Amino acid sequence: AIYPANDHRERLYSIGMVDDNLQLSVRLHPQGLGSSFLHQLTVGETMKAKIVRNEHFHFPKKLPSAILICNGTGIGPFLGMISQNTPQTSCHLYAGFRDETSIFLYKEQLDNYLAARKLTRLQLAFSRMTQQVYVGDLIKRDAQLVAEVLANKGVIMICGSLAMQKDVMQVIDSICQEKLKLSANHFQAHQQILSDCY
Repeated sequence: AIYPANDHRERLYSIGMVDDNLQLSVRLHPQGLGSSFLHQLTVGETMKAKIVRNEHFHFPKKLPSAILICNGTGIGPFLGMISQNTPQTSCHLYAGFRDETSIFLYKEQLDNYLAARKLTRLQLAFSRMTQQVYVGDLIKRDAQLVAEVLANKGVIMICGSLAMQKDVMQVIDSICQEKLKLSANHFQAHQQILSDCY
């Protein structure tokens, strides 16, 4: 939580811990109170902030496999989770962006995670390119993997926009019904589908 106007108004952002540094991904909105404030900060400046813990959204310690699904700035906390994936849990990241320039900021970091085997597989969807692809399309294509991860006590984590979450959950629910004869609600109730969306 940050307090850009130094008053009661707070703006919440999902953060990741990468090499002892807090990392967050923020999209600049021209009239946005929080994003404009953060964009204008320079190195060495301080700001008023606090950590608001989300106890229900973290990478479980003992885990056979994980599917991480995000769009836009929702990639922020996943970068931290992947960086801390020391047991080399099988980890698949599905990330949706508007176009290929959006991934530029994270490309080197993600390539390093792939090389270090902290990240098993990276799947990218670009919604504003000639051939529009959304993360839901990739999840639908990889239905067998989704079913296997859930059947083997793995987790699916979703971070990003509420619209993306809604679309992805519909896809996941249909996969669960078809391949596992259970609803997505069953896996949410057993903490195998977790989300932090806004």
